[in-house]
Amino acid sequence: MRSRFFYIVFACVLLILCINNVLFYVTTKNRLVGSVEQQSLMAAGNLRNAIDRYKASVNYVEDMIGQQLRLAAIAAKDRLDPKAANVTAEQLTQLSLELGISHITLLQPRGDDIVGVQSSDPKELDMSTKHWNYWYTAFRQLLQNNNVSIPEGQKLPNYWSGPIAHADSDPSKIDKWGYFYDGTTDYIINPYVEDIQIKQYEALAGPDVILNKTILDNPSILEMTGFNYNTFGYPLKVSRSQSGNDYIALASRPIWFGTYSYADRDNDIVNVREAIELKKPITRTTILNGKKVIKSFIPVTYDDSALSVENYPYVIGVVFDYNGISQMLNDQARSLINRILILTIASLIVLIVVFRMIRQNKEEAIRITQEAYIDEMNDMFTTIRGQRHDFLNHVQTIHTFLQMKKYDDLQRYTGELIGGIRQINDIIQIGHPAVAALVQSKVVTAMDKNIDFRHEFEPIGNLDLGVTSVDIVIIIGNLVDNAFDEVAKLPVSERWVELRGWHQAGNLVVSVRNPGRTICDEEKERLFVPGYSTKRPDDHSGLGLAITKKRVDSYKGSITIESDEEHGTTFTVSMPIQRMVRSS
Repeated sequence: MRSRFFYIVFACVLLILCINNVLFYVTTKNRLVGSVEQQSLMAAGNLRNAIDRYKASVNYVEDMIGQQLRLAAIAAKDRLDPKAANVTAEQLTQLSLELGISHITLLQPRGDDIVGVQSSDPKELDMSTKHWNYWYTAFRQLLQNNNVSIPEGQKLPNYWSGPIAHADSDPSKIDKWGYFYDGTTDYIINPYVEDIQIKQYEALAGPDVILNKTILDNPSILEMTGFNYNTFGYPLKVSRSQSGNDYIALASRPIWFGTYSYADRDNDIVNVREAIELKKPITRTTILNGKKVIKSFIPVTYDDSALSVENYPYVIGVVFDYNGISQMLNDQARSLINRILILTIASLIVLIVVFRMIRQNKEEAIRITQEAYIDEMNDMFTTIRGQRHDFLNHVQTIHTFLQMKKYDDLQRYTGELIGGIRQINDIIQIGHPAVAALVQSKVVTAMDKNIDFRHEFEPIGNLDLGVTSVDIVIIIGNLVDNAFDEVAKLPVSERWVELRGWHQAGNLVVSVRNPGRTICDEEKERLFVPGYSTKRPDDHSGLGLAITKKRVDSYKGSITIESDEEHGTTFTVSMPIQRMVRSS
């Protein structure tokens, strides 16, 4: 049985170690994935800040170009005839070269439209603008009021400039246009430049440059993508220029920046929608292009007050290589396996040492108990032998009392003799060395204090009390001592203490009863409080009942008090026991 118990304990320790390390492994994995999410958020946050700064810089550059175009328009007005019919394409071409701009176009109202009537670029001739939305509105306001009031674009006196966009006459070009009209001409002067400066700036500090640097600084990042929330996942919005060429407007591009080679379109569409609508990052693990990756979708939104064509909401997608995490987890797993082996060996050694110590302590406890039991038995047998040795003397004394017809003295003598024999027999019948020794010592104490000590114990030799001998002696001893102290206040003829012990319903029950004053309910509660005592401070520390209560509670037992004038005061202790027949 000891061997089986050892293996059970060892298996439990090993199981606990395995569970602990598995939990540690899972926790480490979750922490690493969480770290990837934090890195994604940090990378996306840095990218967004850089893009916002880039947009601000682009707007500043655009405004400067717009101002230059206005100056070019004013210079052209001074060089051109106020009537468009008198201006030639050659003049506009020569003037464009002198002013350092790409082309100049003259726009005039024609019915419900505003069209290009003369230009240094032949593609701009007869170009209609009535379908240009707010651009067309700006042209009409400029012709009517010499100023523009719409929120879009750059507005200066007698001048308006729209954002960089594809040229309707040639969608392959992205240009910057300016429109000037002060009422001195019958046309709007429209100088424009191909966006060489913006392209150069974008090549130096644009989103893709920032993005590539971020990926270079973070080798685990495989790809970053800017998803246009308004158009990604929807049918591609294709515009057609007046030249008949199809193109996609800058604001309609589904991917604003970065690359999109790790595509999982259906799931990406859902994740992009959720990221913006829930306003929180979305992270998932998947396999793309033969690699296990972690994809994070970080939303970028703006307040309504800051909303513009350039500030539409978008989502930054970050693709992390899971191999880095897998490598760290594999290293962690190897470390955990080594740790389990070391701890298992250490636990095995500790268990062997502990079991040896337990066995030695158990053997020592058995030896001490046996010695105590033998000593007690020897003492009792010595007493019995003494009684047998004195038996002849007792018989002679009895015979003498009979001859002398001193019947009262004979009755008193035989009563004392029988009482002593009964006490020895009662002690033998208890069957528990520690309890028997305690009772025997209390018998002697009671005789010294002139107390009638009555004791009755059912045999408990075949019971596994589940209570240590030390504790049962403390519990019974404190209760009996407390009763002795209480009856010592009474006259000698009224001094008696009754100790009873029996087993009932799986419990060891011990009761101590004595006469004396009645204890009220309020005092019953205070009796078990450390330091409380009904005796003088120099007579008692007030700890006996408190210690008894603590010992009883430690075995999940109970202690009750009953007190009245007729029956006296009774302390009853009940503690669980386990019946077990001892092997011979």
